[in-house]
Amino acid sequence: MDAIRGLFGVNPQRGQLPKVESDYVYPTSLLDDTYLFRDLILTWTFCFNDVLDPEKLHSSLTRLLEIGDWRKFGGRLRLNGKDRLEIHVPREFTPERPAVRYTHEAFDMSINSHPLGKKMPKVTEKPSTQPGAQEFKEFAVTSDDPVNGSDLFKGDKPQMSLRIVSFSDATLVSLVWPHSAMDAVGFQAMLKNWSLVMAGREAEVLPVLRARDDMVYDIVEPPSGMEETAQEESHLAQKRISGFKLVLFGLRFLWDLLWQGACQSKSIFLPKEAVAKLMRQALEEATITTHPGDEKPFISEGDVLAAWTARLIASSDPRRLPVTTLTTVNLRYRFKSLMETAGVYTQNLATAAYTFLSPAMARGPIGPIALASRQHIKAQTTEPQLRAIMRTLIAEKEKKDTTLLFGEPNMLSVGG
Repeated sequence: MDAIRGLFGVNPQRGQLPKVESDYVYPTSLLDDTYLFRDLILTWTFCFNDVLDPEKLHSSLTRLLEIGDWRKFGGRLRLNGKDRLEIHVPREFTPERPAVRYTHEAFDMSINSHPLGKKMPKVTEKPSTQPGAQEFKEFAVTSDDPVNGSDLFKGDKPQMSLRIVSFSDATLVSLVWPHSAMDAVGFQAMLKNWSLVMAGREAEVLPVLRARDDMVYDIVEPPSGMEETAQEESHLAQKRISGFKLVLFGLRFLWDLLWQGACQSKSIFLPKEAVAKLMRQALEEATITTHPGDEKPFISEGDVLAAWTARLIASSDPRRLPVTTLTTVNLRYRFKSLMETAGVYTQNLATAAYTFLSPAMARGPIGPIALASRQHIKAQTTEPQLRAIMRTLIAEKEKKDTTLLFGEPNMLSVGG
């Protein structure tokens, strides 16, 4: 519920322990410190078809979090006097104040003999639906683990947890962390450098760059020697949901939660051949909409899968509502200053591109939907447009309102 309160900029009271004066204190960035991200806990479980050494996994992760500014991820979440999120890191990790919450459970059986383990997602010849992540929750967290970000403000809990479940022929490795700590690319960098430490290649660990700086404020300004003739306004400005429209969106969101019942969590597996078939279909449908002599349209696999998902969701809802799809945009790949680095940026550096679909289009062929998605992404991800949306975020942060939603109050929202 904290995330819903956060939608309206309401911050619940949190009980905190007094500050430990010897702790290192890291500020968080504008994209880290949103009310939604404060309360959003992410879980990632890896299934290895081999028996791994749990203590080596644990000790190598702890060691990574002792190197340079990787220590930031061994910290505790705190709010300062200005209601800004900070990460407080013990000067030295000890059994009393560890880098991560760690648990290990072992089963003397094959994973395929375990009543839940045998349900783990598997490769199938044809498209299939399989149990969703929620069904495997006991493999990822314990009853003592935080349920949401609010729980991390209570006591002296490390923000990250490592849980390992061992079988005679497999090992499940789960990492849990608040979204405010890092995004998916930051997590990918952590996995890579954790692997280096585990392999005895600590000298190759890349440094965390600008761990105390907010890179958003850097990228809103054009590089030196390159001036924008005029600051562009965001193409999305007219589509923003704010004021009374935001209230309507929130009320409808709550209504759906209360009256549509709990959603089932499922994973969808699409074999390579099925995705290739969707790609061919989408390209054929997209080409029909072009004029003779036009360049052949380009659509990516991601565009096609997003279009297929949007149509699937829209077609399953009896209400004929507009649809807005969200595509994650990694800012690291959009600004040259962030690409030419000798280290890794782990802070949240992602925004979204939006595709707005009418009720009719969202229920039509996937080709035009995928093409519309590609066109919206292209228009919204130029450097001037991305700077425009970042300037909006900075301005809203000063008003303590970082809720940026675009579309219609009655829209179905797909992706993220």
